[in-house]
Amino acid sequence: MDVESCKRTCWHRSNYKYTPLVAKLIETCYETKIFKLKDLVRLLGISVSYAHYLLKKLKRDLSFKIWALPSYEKLALRVLRCFLQVKSMAYRRLLLETLSQHAFVTYIARCHGSSGKGIWCDFLVPDGKGYDFSFFLESLQNHGIIDAYEIRPVITLRTIVMGFEWYDFSTNLWRFDWQAFLKDMLSKVDSLDSSPFYEFKPSTSNVKFDFYDLFMLHYLEQDALTPLASLALRLRTSPQNFSYHFRNHILEGELIRTTRPYWYPFLFEESSPYILNIEFEDLRSLKSFLESLHRKPIAHTCMCYEQATHPSAVLAGFLPYDELFNLTDILDLLRDQGIVRDYGYYIFDLQEARSNPLPCNHYDEVLGWRFDLEPYLKSILKATRKAQEGRTKFATKFTSAADNKIESL
Repeated sequence: MDVESCKRTCWHRSNYKYTPLVAKLIETCYETKIFKLKDLVRLLGISVSYAHYLLKKLKRDLSFKIWALPSYEKLALRVLRCFLQVKSMAYRRLLLETLSQHAFVTYIARCHGSSGKGIWCDFLVPDGKGYDFSFFLESLQNHGIIDAYEIRPVITLRTIVMGFEWYDFSTNLWRFDWQAFLKDMLSKVDSLDSSPFYEFKPSTSNVKFDFYDLFMLHYLEQDALTPLASLALRLRTSPQNFSYHFRNHILEGELIRTTRPYWYPFLFEESSPYILNIEFEDLRSLKSFLESLHRKPIAHTCMCYEQATHPSAVLAGFLPYDELFNLTDILDLLRDQGIVRDYGYYIFDLQEARSNPLPCNHYDEVLGWRFDLEPYLKSILKATRKAQEGRTKFATKFTSAADNKIESL
């Protein structure tokens, strides 16, 4: 995700006026994989030139784009979502600046939530490197840099259509009807089955991929409509070569899990990205909750993860502050009614967030992924010692000056 472009565009922009066609375009990008302009043309029933005009206008006004999400498990990578609890502002700053430079950190931001304040980060950890990752976090904790940490190993991702059911085209305003949402959800609980809708284990199939594929994924993750010919030119290879890899490796091997729009519908200064970690009493309750989110501007992604004793999901979205509080009120009501077991929340500081695409330059076809946390651990510990020495020198100097003043009296 291009966090910087969001900050530039959303800050102080006026309420954007959507049309039914633009709304359909955005919703279509959630529901269908979009790789080429002709995909949108076919689904929307408009001309190529008009589709190009709409996308250009959305990009100009809202920094809108369509980005591809790689199937990380087929690339021998695990997505580990981590919350590092850090009380010290200096340590939070240090971790943010240092870890944002690590190629395998796809997202990092300061946040606060029900577990305290700290850093939220998404790590891509190659298969076989889980111990190295655990050692890194334990070392940070043992040296007092972080107070505690939570890890969510993501095993599946479900895209939610963040749509326009609550948008009034006549007034160009969003109208949040939380009571209708609650009623809709409760009406669905008994009608749904309790069969799992996700895999409990990541895919272990041997999928063929190479540097060409990773290079394409690196750029398609930033813009799914990037022309393959322009990427081939960067590597000084033929467009035919890239087309072959795209068809026979990326599409046939399903190396892209989904595509979806990069879109923030609300004013930046009045809103916040959030993550809700929700534990439900049973699977029917979880399913009814997710189905009730459809086409509402509440959340864009649901993730399921390991180590959950009850049906659980991590919900990600972007809401105005007052509506985020209303959503947590709904969760409180559902907890009182025995549908939600418990929940935790994290609210992000988007102003200082950082993001990185797939680290294609850190892969070797013989040796695999080059993943090394030791230099970053050393850098963090060195900066910590330097800061502590500075504080010690200041305290010694201050104490000495105070003693001399007392003696002179």
